[in-house]
Amino acid sequence: MIIQLKRFTHKRGSGSYAQVATQEKVTDFVKCPEQALDMRPYVLGLHHAPDPVFYDLYAVSNHFGSLNGGHYTATCKNQPSGKWYSFTDSQCEPAQGEIVTSAAYLLFYRRRD
Repeated sequence: MIIQLKRFTHKRGSGSYAQVATQEKVTDFVKCPEQALDMRPYVLGLHHAPDPVFYDLYAVSNHFGSLNGGHYTATCKNQPSGKWYSFTDSQCEPAQGEIVTSAAYLLFYRRRD
């Protein structure tokens, strides 16, 4: 399951600039669990499921910068080791700090069997 966070918003001007729309980047932190996201409350067909339907986070795509320019990175979990790694254009290194930050743009979840 892929969740895309809305990170850009349109705003209308005011007064004589009412017809002019601008875009702004949204940098609000969205709390997303790394493990055991139970989708029952959010999926109509699962509301009455007797058992939890868990999803675990395995990757995050991040956007840094502005609307006019920026940089995308990724943070991904190595499934066999359970360790998280950060990826940029030219580097891969162990992740430091929080996995989901205010730069998170796409969240990748895998359903538990």
